[in-house]
Amino acid sequence: MKKYFLQIFLLFFIVLGYSQAFDTNQFNVNSQFQTLLKQISLGKSSIPLEIDGSTYFFKKPQDSNILVLDGKKPIRVKTNYNILTETFEVASEDGFLNLSPDKIHSIKFKDVSFIVYDSKFYELVTENDKFSILKSYSLEAKEQEYKAGIQPKPNLRYKKINSLFLKSNNKISQIKISKKSIIAMFGKSNSKTIKTFIKKNKISIRDSKELKLLFDNFKDILPTN
Repeated sequence: MKKYFLQIFLLFFIVLGYSQAFDTNQFNVNSQFQTLLKQISLGKSSIPLEIDGSTYFFKKPQDSNILVLDGKKPIRVKTNYNILTETFEVASEDGFLNLSPDKIHSIKFKDVSFIVYDSKFYELVTENDKFSILKSYSLEAKEQEYKAGIQPKPNLRYKKINSLFLKSNNKISQIKISKKSIIAMFGKSNSKTIKTFIKKNKISIRDSKELKLLFDNFKDILPTN
């Protein structure tokens, strides 16, 4: 009987020791991950302004693969793009951190990707061996009218602004977001073809996926010089 209890006693300590070793490994992995997050961040996210509505790209943080400059493997973490601060936020043990664009190559989500150019995040609409089409997001905040002393001061109201760019030969130029301007990019001789394609496929020039369809189909006739 004593021998039986001794075996149970030894088995208990073996299991306990294994459990502690496993927890320690998990702690080390998590600690390394938290350290890496801090290394690629600008620091803690500042307190947001009192502003009506959401300032984020997604309704809630999404799973992403972050490719760090000089990094071997992508970092998989939930993040969201804060349009107001024009950077990505990641939850850490010390609170929300703003990711530094100078330390990141790209961030890929399920349906959209962002890249870094000249220390700024851009949505990658499409790319090929000749050019890339990029989109940036920003907010324009305006104070609402009110009667001081009579009405409480309302929160800021903002307008989301999208800007479109053509990147080629490591140079970037802004594209006016209008159907006429985008058609003109392909040259006068191709304008009828582009107009027909846009009409037939009901292309919205403000929709990234539909813009990708347009530029992917006619990438070989778009002048980039």
